[in-house]
Amino acid sequence: MIIDISSIIPAVSFILYIIFTVFGISQIRKENSHPPFILYMFFMALWSFGSFMMHAGVPTTLFWNRFMMIGMLGGPITIFHSILDLLEKDNRKYRGFLYIGYIIYALLLYFNFKGYIVTKAWIENGKFYYELSKGAFVAYILSYLFLILGIIFLIRELYSTTDEFTRKKIILPIIGAVIMLMGVLGNLYESIGTYPIDLFTSTINAIIIFYAIYKYRLVHYSAFVIRSILYIILVIISAFIFYSIIWFSSRVIRTFPFKYTFFLSLLLGFVAVLIFQPLRTGTLSIIEKLYFGKRLNYYRELRNFSESLTTIVDLRVLGESTIKKLMDAFDPMWAVMMVFDYSLRNYQMVAHGGLTIDGNEANRFTMPRNHPMIRLLLKKGKPIYEYQEDIRLEMEIKNDGKIKLAPSMVLPLIFKDKLNGFIALGKCRNKEYYDQFDAEVLEILAGQCSVALENAISFERLKKQQRRLQQINKELIISRNKLEAFFDGITSPISIQDINYNIVTVNYAAKRYFKKPPDEIIGKKCYSVFFGREKPCENCMAQDSLHAQLPFSIERRDKRTGMIFSIHFYPISVPVGSEKIFLEFFQDITQQKRLQEELIQSEKLASIGTLASGIAHEINNPLTGIIGTAELMLENLMENSQLKEFTMDIINYAQSAAEIIKDLTSYSRREEGRLALVDLHEVIDTSLKLAQRGMKFNGVKVQKILEPLPKIEGNPNELRQVFLNLIMNAIQAMNGKGVLTIECRQSGGNVQISVSDTGQGIEQENIEKIFNPFFTTKEPGLGTGLGLSIAHQIIYNMGGRITVESIPGEGTTFNVLIPFTDREKRRIRFVKAESSDEIEDVFFIQRKVLVGEKGYLEETIKRDIDKKAVHILAYKGLQPVGTISCITYRMTETPPIEEYFPLTNLKEGRKWVEIDRLAVLKEERRGIIPLGLMTIAYLFSKNLDVDRIFLDVFSDEKKHINMYKKLGFQIIGEYKWLLPVTVMMMDYKTNYEKKKNRMEQFVKPFLSRLIKRLDFSEEEKQKIFNAINNIITGI
Repeated sequence: MIIDISSIIPAVSFILYIIFTVFGISQIRKENSHPPFILYMFFMALWSFGSFMMHAGVPTTLFWNRFMMIGMLGGPITIFHSILDLLEKDNRKYRGFLYIGYIIYALLLYFNFKGYIVTKAWIENGKFYYELSKGAFVAYILSYLFLILGIIFLIRELYSTTDEFTRKKIILPIIGAVIMLMGVLGNLYESIGTYPIDLFTSTINAIIIFYAIYKYRLVHYSAFVIRSILYIILVIISAFIFYSIIWFSSRVIRTFPFKYTFFLSLLLGFVAVLIFQPLRTGTLSIIEKLYFGKRLNYYRELRNFSESLTTIVDLRVLGESTIKKLMDAFDPMWAVMMVFDYSLRNYQMVAHGGLTIDGNEANRFTMPRNHPMIRLLLKKGKPIYEYQEDIRLEMEIKNDGKIKLAPSMVLPLIFKDKLNGFIALGKCRNKEYYDQFDAEVLEILAGQCSVALENAISFERLKKQQRRLQQINKELIISRNKLEAFFDGITSPISIQDINYNIVTVNYAAKRYFKKPPDEIIGKKCYSVFFGREKPCENCMAQDSLHAQLPFSIERRDKRTGMIFSIHFYPISVPVGSEKIFLEFFQDITQQKRLQEELIQSEKLASIGTLASGIAHEINNPLTGIIGTAELMLENLMENSQLKEFTMDIINYAQSAAEIIKDLTSYSRREEGRLALVDLHEVIDTSLKLAQRGMKFNGVKVQKILEPLPKIEGNPNELRQVFLNLIMNAIQAMNGKGVLTIECRQSGGNVQISVSDTGQGIEQENIEKIFNPFFTTKEPGLGTGLGLSIAHQIIYNMGGRITVESIPGEGTTFNVLIPFTDREKRRIRFVKAESSDEIEDVFFIQRKVLVGEKGYLEETIKRDIDKKAVHILAYKGLQPVGTISCITYRMTETPPIEEYFPLTNLKEGRKWVEIDRLAVLKEERRGIIPLGLMTIAYLFSKNLDVDRIFLDVFSDEKKHINMYKKLGFQIIGEYKWLLPVTVMMMDYKTNYEKKKNRMEQFVKPFLSRLIKRLDFSEEEKQKIFNAINNIITGI
């Protein structure tokens, strides 16, 4: 194989052409691909490969010459086709030329393989020779006629176009085509054609085309491919240098004596070391300069700037810094950065360069979000260029007037499919167009800028929200000047505590008021620090607040100062699994009550203001005169006269207006809370009628399912306030369109009223907060956040309950459960806790009594054994008031008492039960509830046929100890816990069972009363009855 300049030139050309061909085929399904240009590159690759094989001295020289002619003859027609495609000429006239050209090419291929163009080709003395036939000249003329036509067409287009950019991008293909034509015509002279002059000129044409692609992006090749070509060219140059070294070495070694070979090796190694590092450094420098040109330093700075963008969170600084860098790096005529304003729903200018706009007025220039260019950016999702799109890019930025801009490049700033903004660049001053390398750097900048913009927008939202909250807070303070004065003058202590009453932190007022340093307050029990007690205060509502996740308060007088405080407890939301905490602060009771009364009245007046929008000018006195006068006229009119009919209409309309005034007056009047028998149907109808007069009901379908109900005891005005608030909330949640369902039904001794809507529902995280004062999800001015809190307090005071069920996106149901009478509210019943709500009530009572009063730790509530234990609950009306638990030998081998007191000898070989955690609210401890709970626990144990019953009780609870002794329990010991604890035990029978007279006088009457209060399942009731029967018949 012959390796010389004649074979190296086609080899290099083949590598260049094959890269263009392969990548062009990979892009064939993408936009901006050019199949004719790919075919042209393919023919050039065939030409180059055939020429290489022909000049390399392979035996079949004539075959490779004819193979080369496949590409040489096809090049002109494909060049002509490529020119038409790149200049977007696609009419019938030009298509006719193409058909003729490809037909001529097919005929020339036939003549080529028949030997009508080249008759002989051979290698002699390492040199290529060939012999043309008589038809060669005609074949060349026919083939390269289309190259001449292409040149003529380009020249014509050059002089006909008025676009400067088009003129410049046409000149380079003309030069390349002329050079190629001159080289091919040299083949007609055999003395010149023996050298690959034609292929050399074709390679020059390829380099010119490559430069045109690089400069003007005639074909949509990526920067990666262009970089690859640059590397290949430099690799070839480097290989040529090393080849020269090797060739020189091989020549020298032949004439060098063997004994000097070692010294020659050292010399060549030294030369290689000297050449390699400069070559490597120089190659990288050349690639960077070819890749970036004169803008290398700017690009490096721009890359570094892109990496630092994510640290900028100020929107204005981000915009100005980015635009300044772009103006410095690319020198465009102008540049703007537009950012989407989520409040105004349009794009606003945040920074600009090169425009005569006052910087303070830049944000007044906006672009609508439905602008065609915005739609194009969303569709493409990547940078768009002026000459890349079917339509010319235009921006119309509106202010008082209009500014029209024609960008050459637009960079979308997209983050997670959101077009947060874009950067538009005008034409460059120092070049015609943004090339692929510009696009690559700008895309990196746009990507980093998109992230930084998202951060800046989020930060801007936070600032706007903060400003909005500050403004709302300011408006609230102004509108409630009394509330402002009250809170500004607060000097009471505030503390945050955990569920075990340990003080987490206190404010300065607490330190000053209690005259103690922080280390004597933090971590200590609140009842010890604040009141000098050994256990929690009586009636402390901290556990109630944590259980219900609602605020509570109690009143207390400070004996040292004589000041009366209302101690408020507010639960603080914490992550799931974290220890519960609450806030406790002191407030003067007189000021607090007055403020609460004003807030309630303010809520009423706010509701009236919403409902009374259509009756501003109606007053009651004129209506009375109208009705009276009309009735007098009615007496003097004839029976069938039309005037009498009109008079009756006047009376009816005036009475209707008077009724409206009456309803509103009744709703807004302050009352002292008098109780009366209330018709719930009438209350609901009145509330619904009031709501319909002040709200949009046109799209709301009202369904009323009202079962006949007896009257209940309550305050009618307060009940109207409750149901009006629930109905108004339902209508607002549906935005005036949906189904409102109001249902009343009897449930045992209670009445249940459900108000349901098909609105947007309530998010789960807000369910526990909706009854908190001042909590609202409504827009400012549409509610104070007190309505549901007041409704909850009203129902709670009536002995009832109000609960909520909601599915986001489907609707919400508020259930109100109210006892029929005050007697029903005081009715005591006992249940076996089974449902999740009942189990929670058990732990609520345990926390309130055991943790709140006795000093138990929170972690001792809801133990693992409590999941197996049997829990008995006492209810007064609908409110839980007491509980007791039973733990048997079947549930565990070790009773909880044994953790502190040994019972092994007493329980060994016996069936046992531990009656655990009797907890009754203080106000119910004198009645039937404590003894009833103990009796039911005993009956449960009796049914299990146990031998011994254990319990423990605080030693200072003398009344409970005496009660247990009367039942037959004996003291078996004592242990020290937080306080001294007495352990007691009873054998199989109580003292009452052992004494017949006590059985007749006390047990039977008590059990008969207890049975009536059992609210157990039939199966559980039967077990209790069996145990009672065994007691009675066993005597």
